[in-house]
Amino acid sequence: MKARVISNQGIKGHYFKLFIKLTQKISYLPGQFVMIRPSDSTSSGIFLPRPFSIHILTEDNQIGILYKVVGRGTEFLSRLGTGSEIDVCGPFGNGFDIDLSIVPDEFIIVAGGIGVAPLPGLSELIRKKRPEAALYAFVGGRGSVDILCTDELERLGARVVVSTEDGSAGIKGYVTDALEGYLMQGSRARKSSLYACGPNPMLKRIYDIVDPYKLDTYFSMEASMACGMGLCMGCAVKKRDGGYYLVCKDGPVFNGNMIDFNDET
Repeated sequence: MKARVISNQGIKGHYFKLFIKLTQKISYLPGQFVMIRPSDSTSSGIFLPRPFSIHILTEDNQIGILYKVVGRGTEFLSRLGTGSEIDVCGPFGNGFDIDLSIVPDEFIIVAGGIGVAPLPGLSELIRKKRPEAALYAFVGGRGSVDILCTDELERLGARVVVSTEDGSAGIKGYVTDALEGYLMQGSRARKSSLYACGPNPMLKRIYDIVDPYKLDTYFSMEASMACGMGLCMGCAVKKRDGGYYLVCKDGPVFNGNMIDFNDET
């Protein structure tokens, strides 16, 4: 579908927030994504769409996209002004949902870098379904410039723990270090569900940390993809019981027990 840029502003370092107005009404679950490409692909030279998590969906049908400029496609995207036309497909994939049959006492969400993009939406969903539950948000990055969305998470009642690799904000170290320290406190008598989004090595480390605690885990996997619909087969990840999932079609959100995190292919 066609969409128009409503705003496109740098918010911090190489991070931008884009709002686009859709021509069709949509609904979504946090963790689902859209594929975006400039409508004028000839002059832009951007022929393949890029996947972006939906950061927010407003009541007047605007999608908010939180993104980091990391290459030619996102650099071009950062230069689009108000009124620019872009092509949007989606939402695609399976997002985070809240399994009320598990009834956890607390929710733990973990984000690395731009992986934080869908987590305010997830926190809002948690508050809607389990308003009384404890909510912890571990947000990490290389430096303070990589720490985003903490104000939004705190407004949703999350206890936010920040960590940076260079120590410029919060606890010095990886976000997984902060998570591991928290889990080691107390007897872990509370029943917890954990949701994580970030680089795949971070997700593997989280899985290794939480495995002894037998938490319910849900991970949003990152992968290169050109179509978002399972056609290009470029986003395969290995199943724990053999074979492969496609991140675009079967994910990007998976139960942690579904993925073979030791696969190096």
